[in-house]
Order: sequence, then structure tokens, then C-alpha cells
Amino acid sequence: MTTWIEELCLKRSSQATNVYLVETLDFLRLDQIRKIVRTGEFGKLVHKDFAGFVEHDIQRMTIRELPIDPERLNYDGTEMQVDPMGPYVQLDRMLRSNPTVCFVKYVILPGHAEALSNVIVPWSHDQRMYGHKSTVVVFTASLSLFNDNVRRLCYQISIPPSSPEERSKILGEVAEGLAKVLKVKVDFDARQVEASSGLTLHDVETAALEGYYRHRRFDVGTFTDYKVRILRNYGIEWVEPTRGFESVGGYDYLKDYVRHRVIKVLTNPETAQKYGLTVPRGLLLFGPPGTGKTYFSKAIAKESNMPMLKITPADFLRGIVGETEARVKQLTTLIETMTPCIVFVDEFDQLSLRRDAQFIGDSGVSRRMQNMLLDWLGDEARRSFIIAATNFIDLDPAFIRPGRIDEIILVLPPDAEAREQILKVHVAMRKTPVGDVDFAQTAKMTHMWSGAELERLVKEASALAMDQEAPNVTQDHFARAYRSFEVNTEERYKNITGMISRLKALEQVNQHLLKHALDAFAQTEEAVDSRVRGLIEALTPGAVAV
Repeated sequence: MTTWIEELCLKRSSQATNVYLVETLDFLRLDQIRKIVRTGEFGKLVHKDFAGFVEHDIQRMTIRELPIDPERLNYDGTEMQVDPMGPYVQLDRMLRSNPTVCFVKYVILPGHAEALSNVIVPWSHDQRMYGHKSTVVVFTASLSLFNDNVRRLCYQISIPPSSPEERSKILGEVAEGLAKVLKVKVDFDARQVEASSGLTLHDVETAALEGYYRHRRFDVGTFTDYKVRILRNYGIEWVEPTRGFESVGGYDYLKDYVRHRVIKVLTNPETAQKYGLTVPRGLLLFGPPGTGKTYFSKAIAKESNMPMLKITPADFLRGIVGETEARVKQLTTLIETMTPCIVFVDEFDQLSLRRDAQFIGDSGVSRRMQNMLLDWLGDEARRSFIIAATNFIDLDPAFIRPGRIDEIILVLPPDAEAREQILKVHVAMRKTPVGDVDFAQTAKMTHMWSGAELERLVKEASALAMDQEAPNVTQDHFARAYRSFEVNTEERYKNITGMISRLKALEQVNQHLLKHALDAFAQTEEAVDSRVRGLIEALTPGAVAV
């Protein structure tokens, strides 16, 4: 028997409430409880002989009566139209007159929940129903569709999509079914069981069959594709990183730090535990636009051998009161079913704005959303690793405390050495035919440029060469492309100085790493050494924490 049914039977035996809200849209879950009731096992577990078993389809407004008879498991029952003016009168009579089990399926819209609330509230603690142990089980897409007062009167069960044992059983049943129908043997192992994590039982069954009919086997890629489609429906982008740190030009200090302090611990948790280290929870990449925060996050995912889920604040926010909160729960639950994974949250400042700076005219939606996100980020059971990116650091302190976001890392514009490597990486990635190009000289010309601007420079130089139908891209093309850009280095220095000042006041910033980053930058920028040195001197020896 599955865990959620055991919980339902236990609570029915001990709880005063008669109504149980079950959060799932997995059709096979209904089959599980239906079988338990039909065979009489449910009655044995709750110590009651039930006289009737009915299902109410809230979509069709129909009732099906099914007998509780072990000898007639395949009996379809009789379907009766319900008077739309009083759809629950008949159900009420059944529940109050005899021991009856009633399933209500599927509450997927706020209107469904609102209409049903009018009857499940009086049912929840009806004494005659309690005396009979009549039980109402409501299957819903989200518990949040019901308001707080209704949920308080009922018992709530949230079913996880699937466990490894359940997925293995489903794959075995599908394989057995294929063997009977097609006379073929289908094997599966732990790879398919692991690949199907995060899917409901119905999804596992569907993806397994699709994989077989496409590839004549249970295909790992089919399960991944199925997950990608589900995530896309929720606005989440699934990213399979293809390039690691070898594709990141420069930033050696940053790559070395992340490799040893994050990736090594994520991929070797047992070794870390030996030294008393806990698995890291998240990083916040803070820096000017275009410095490669997103690209660097993908490289971390590749180095960690994990998929990356990319989300934005717009994926959480909804226009109707109540929908944002429901959305947050749906997305965070879905994300955790896909673990282990890295979650990249772009424009993190829009989700973590200081609460004293929020606009109070949104009916408190922003604060409730933030509280739910804080609960998720601080949950000890969270297995996803968060990489957040922002250009602004005026965040609510609750979001950037240890245990939610472990550390804040400043991502500076690439130094001269890094710019040279970035130019070469983009040329190599595009297989650009280059002639006599002095990448070191071009790197010196592009002081304070971002990685995104260097990429544009390569594209512009290539376009100029194509216009001339030149055999190769030359230094002259890069020089002409350079003159088409205008970068205000003074303004960028002011922005970086302001970033340094704000970071100095935050505890989660590794001041030693920050000084190392600025020092590396200054050593390669001879023409502006004094200004960068001024930034380094702002980090007093007392502030450095090795």
C-alpha cells in the first residue's frame, strides 16, 4: 500500500474531519484508492463496513455508484445525471444515511473549489457522517485553490509525484504489458528509474510507452524530453549545459574558487561531511550587465554534471490575487522533484526586494510570495542548488543569509588576459577564419568591456570581412569594428566603486576573494593601475577574511 493511502486511513481512523483534500492530478492515484475501497481493504483499515462507494465528476456533474464487491472489480457502475440546480443533494443524502465513501474529481479551477466549498464545509464535521465514518476524498490540482478557512476544516494530503519504488513498479507493469501484447521482452534498470524522477506515475507510464514505440526500448532521453515539456508549460527553461570552464575566458581566480568550494563539495558530499562541511546551498553573482553571469552559471552546471533550470521573476508573478501564491508553490514543488539540479534565477533583485521598500498596494501579494520563497530557500530538505544573478544588491537581508544564499561573489568586467581569451573563445566557437590578428593588442584596446560586448566585436569584425568578401578576418577589421563602439569607462568605474562599497558591508562576501579579483584586474591593466589600486586599498587589512 502506498504511503499516502496509509496516511489517509490513519487520519480517517483518528481525525474528526470527514473531508480529505488530496493534491494530485495523477489519474493512477485515483485508481490506487479506488482499488483499495472496492476490495474492502479501506473498510478494514478504518474499522468500518461501507455500504456504498460513489464518484462525483465535477467536470461532467455526474455521479457514479460502484459496489464494494471483491468479485466485481471491473464493474463500471451506473452513471446518473445530477440536477445542476442542486448537484450535491443526492450526495448529501447518501453520505448522511449510510457509511459511504465519496471521491470528488478533479478540482482544477477556482470556480470548482468555490462551488464545492459550500458543501464540504458542513460535511467536514457533520456528526451523522462522522458516526457512519462516511468519507469524502477531493482530488485537486492545488490545495491553494481552497481558502485557508476551508483547508483548516479538512485534512490535507499532498502526494509527491512518485518514489523510485513506484516508478520501478510502473516500468515493470508496462514491460509486462508489452510482453503480453507484442510478445517482446523489454528490460529496464536504475538509469530509467532515475531518469523518470519528478514525473507522476501516469507520466512515467506514458513516457515509457512513447520511448518504446520510438526506440524499441525504455529510453532515458524520452523521460528527459517529457520533463522538458512539463517545465515549459510552467515557463521554466531546462538547460543541458554543453560547455564547462574551458569555454570561460579568464576569471581563473573565480573558477578555481568555485571548483574547490562549491563543485567539489556538491559532487563529493561524503568527503565534505568527513571534514564537517555541509553541502552548499546557493551563490549570488553580483556584477555589471554583460559580465557573463548566466554563461558562468551554465559552466558551473556542466562542471557539476547537473542539469540547470532557468527561471525569472515573471514565472512566479500572476495578476489575480491568490494565483501568485499558488504559482510559487507549484514551481518550487516541481523544481524539487527534478533534483539534483542547479536553479538559475535571473534578476534576483525583483524577487528579493527589501520588504520596507515594497509597494503596499498589491494586497500583500509580494510579501506573501517572498515569505513562501524564504521558506523554500531555507528548507533543510531542499536539494536544489541556487545560483542567483543581479545587477543590484539592495536586497532583503533574509534572502542572503547563510543557509539560503551561502556567498555573494562580485563578477567584474574581464581583465586584459580574460578579454584576450574571450576573443579567442568566440572566434573558435564560430570557426571564424582569422588572419593576422593581434588578440593581445585588441584586448588592451577594449579596457572595461564586458564579455557580451567582446562577442559583439567579433561578430562586427566578421561582418565587415564578409562585406569585403575577404578570405580572413584581420586586425584591420577588428580595428574598424572597435571604432563603431563607444564605452564610457569613467561611468563604469563609478558603478564598480559603488558595488565595492555595498559589498564591504555584507557578511556573506568573501573579502579575500574580492581583493584577489581586484588585484588580478589591476595587474593586467597598466594604463589604469592607479584607479584600480584605489579600489583595492578600500579593502582594509582588517576587512580581509582568509
